Amino acid sequence: MNEFLLEVKNLHKSFGHLKVLNGINLNVSQGETIVIIGPSGGGKSTFLRCINHLEDYQSGEIIFLGKKIDKHTSNLNEIRTKIGMVFQHFNLFPHMSVLENLILAPTKVKKISKEEAIQKAKLMLEKVGLSEKINAYPESLSGGQKQRVAIARALMMEPVLMLFDEPTSALDPELVGEVLAVMKDLARSGMTMIVVTHEMGFAKEVADRIVFIDKGVVVEEGPPDVIMKNPRNERTKSFLRHIL
Repeated sequence: MNEFLLEVKNLHKSFGHLKVLNGINLNVSQGETIVIIGPSGGGKSTFLRCINHLEDYQSGEIIFLGKKIDKHTSNLNEIRTKIGMVFQHFNLFPHMSVLENLILAPTKVKKISKEEAIQKAKLMLEKVGLSEKINAYPESLSGGQKQRVAIARALMMEPVLMLFDEPTSALDPELVGEVLAVMKDLARSGMTMIVVTHEMGFAKEVADRIVFIDKGVVVEEGPPDVIMKNPRNERTKSFLRHIL
């Protein structure tokens, strides 16, 4: 069995002449919570989207569960069922109830029965503290509730890796805590997570490693105490001075 759940090797990605990723390397072990920080435009979100193959990349390797992912030979849809992703904006289907949003992918993609999917949806909504909203529609939910439904929807596919792309940045400040609480519970339960966020309190409490990305490269990484209190790189120091 491979030592790492995910290995990213020398990943390069450009949009036309704009180089966004300039040779990123990252290894992630089973059960690890990685928090990625860095300035806007530094390549963090693009990096997550490449892991899930929502973005193409020009060169480099992504090895997941011991197998190199190749867009020409790999079943990307099958891989995406194992890599859950929660976006900044919730992307719920507005014309579907919470329950319908949750059971759509498991019944269509995994072909599980509607009855089994409904039972699972009830469990997932309980996990994110929204059992009473099972028949509600997205328009009646707060931003924090929508994001918790989005997390429950991703969990419905039983992913082995969860990616979070600034999941609280679109929320009103008073709603951030309820989403972070769900993510903390997930991390403590052993879910492998890569989280792009500016929530440094969350990073300090939950992260096994903080990774600082700027200009498309990993500038520095290490345990939260080391990165937040005693970073070595001047760029990391400068960034943290502005957000801490």
